[in-house]
Amino acid sequence: MTRCMRNVLTQTARFVLLILMAQGAWADHDNDTNTEYPSDTAEFDYAQVLDAQPVMEVVRVPDNNQVCEDRTVTRRVPERRSNGPAIFGSILGGVIGSQFGGGHGRTAATIAGAAIGGAIAKDAQRHHYPTRYYDTVVKQCHTETNWQYEERVAGWDVSWSYRGNTYQSRMDEHPGERIKVRVSVDPIIQ
Repeated sequence: MTRCMRNVLTQTARFVLLILMAQGAWADHDNDTNTEYPSDTAEFDYAQVLDAQPVMEVVRVPDNNQVCEDRTVTRRVPERRSNGPAIFGSILGGVIGSQFGGGHGRTAATIAGAAIGGAIAKDAQRHHYPTRYYDTVVKQCHTETNWQYEERVAGWDVSWSYRGNTYQSRMDEHPGERIKVRVSVDPIIQ
């Protein structure tokens, strides 16, 4: 038998022995009658409700209202002007300007004539078709929030009786005529 196999067998034997020892210790624990942990001996019963008073709270609640108004708005009439007269005025002004001067002066006169002709035609068109405006009524709406305060039941202060003793509790809902109680009896270990 090789040394490696002996190590594996030794480790396996130790592991089995450890498991057997743990099972014995656990078995002894189950037979222990002096356990420190109390058993759950709770039972359920019903107690008589003596009184239930609502606990009120004031809450802030939004009240949203949509408010609409008719407003007069001034708008501009879309222009129906054409670029044709300005282009024609620029061409005509360029032709007239080219009749003056010579060389570079003629070129400058042509450019100046085209600019002046285009501007004159544009002004004439603006004068003939002025910008117009009109008024129209538009409905504009927005939300206004008014806050209301309401009183709501937040819980119930309940007085109840069980085996001759009276108790007080706060509950989320009205309990009715009786409530379910948990009764537990635990020994006092001295």
